[in-house]
Amino acid sequence: MSDFSAEFSRDLRSAGVVGAGGAGFPSYVKAQGRAGYALVNAAECEPLLKKDQKILEYFPAKVFDGLELLMRAVGAEKGMLCIKKKHEKIIPRLEEIAKSRKNITVLKMGDYYPAGDEQCLVYEATGRIVPPGGIPLDVGCVVSNVETLYNAAFRGVPVTEKFITIAGAVKKPATFKVPVGITWAEAVELAGGFTVKEPAYIDGGPMMGKVATDFSAPVTKASAGIIVLPKNHPLIVKKALGRPVFSRINRSACDQCSFCTEFCPRYLLGHNVQPHRVMRSQLFSAGPEHKLHSQYALLCCECSLCSLYSCPEGLNPREACVAAKSDLRELKMGFKNSGLNKGGAPKAHPVREFRKVPVSKLVQRLGLTDYSKDAPWTEVNYKPSKVRILMSQHIGSPCAPAVKEGQRVQKGAVVGDVPADKLGCPVHASIAGTVTKVNEKYVEIQAD
Repeated sequence: MSDFSAEFSRDLRSAGVVGAGGAGFPSYVKAQGRAGYALVNAAECEPLLKKDQKILEYFPAKVFDGLELLMRAVGAEKGMLCIKKKHEKIIPRLEEIAKSRKNITVLKMGDYYPAGDEQCLVYEATGRIVPPGGIPLDVGCVVSNVETLYNAAFRGVPVTEKFITIAGAVKKPATFKVPVGITWAEAVELAGGFTVKEPAYIDGGPMMGKVATDFSAPVTKASAGIIVLPKNHPLIVKKALGRPVFSRINRSACDQCSFCTEFCPRYLLGHNVQPHRVMRSQLFSAGPEHKLHSQYALLCCECSLCSLYSCPEGLNPREACVAAKSDLRELKMGFKNSGLNKGGAPKAHPVREFRKVPVSKLVQRLGLTDYSKDAPWTEVNYKPSKVRILMSQHIGSPCAPAVKEGQRVQKGAVVGDVPADKLGCPVHASIAGTVTKVNEKYVEIQAD
């Protein structure tokens, strides 16, 4: 690792920079790798979410600054900003900036889901296929989110604010930047308030996000935004089904048509993931250790395309795969020690190009046509009365509180940290004030 790579990695860790598209992977780890390509994931293919688009429209230079820093850290010879070609309004400006930077280009992709899956992105950008159970670094690529690189460009400045989109059943769908730790209820008020009496929301996007009804939950560094919908919306109802319910429905109606597999983006890259065979396993009574069919879930990326689009019966293959992976995890089984790992390089399916799912069709299938509106960039200067800074805002070990009740803190002060030998990074105060509550889950700060 070069001196710059080590320095940049320390900057990212100390600033608490994590994947800002939902995953929350600590970015300093990626900066320690070696790669020939550094890719910006600007696909943002979750319907209704707009925050990456707005960052690129209003703050594009900072994203390119972050990309250049990442390229230098990992030794990348090529940088590429990967965005859907439908964003005609902002692409010319992005191409203009790219031309002024060394070895950086803009890749224009089709408007399909899940173009933002990092393994699909790597294939579209480079023609390389990440090996089953592997990561982009295995084929010389490092992939980062738009906002992640925006934050990285500030070199060690703590991440205390978050770009989010509030969409769906609100009066004024919008995208704005707010202090980390405010509640979703406060964010909804900034978007004009609810338009339905009994709202619920999907945290992170309609395909991969989770259903919730507690609007007092705080915004985190990994938040992308929420989709507010009526509690009785079919999408909310389906995504909220528990394992006993979806398992019973799957057993009763699956006719093994295999559409879930035929449209699976990882299957189309040549990975041995077959949701229809996982569905078949639910017909058996033996434990998971005896179900070879369950192992076909191990490479599932949980994009939900099978459950929310492909299945003609409206069943839940994705949920079956998630449950199977959980069962196999208890048996300490991953793909590398499974019966399906037989080596050999994967090859993309010959009809992959013809099975890409247009986002417009996906929006219709999800019942979101009435909510598919722009969420324009809105300047806000919101000053909350208090914030709750969660101790777990990233993949890895949660932070331990680094402050005590009654202590005064300034904006940017470390309020929780992770030991240097553990995966993770610190969290910071997003406002100046007095610490009023401290526990293993969060630190609450009352504003001055």
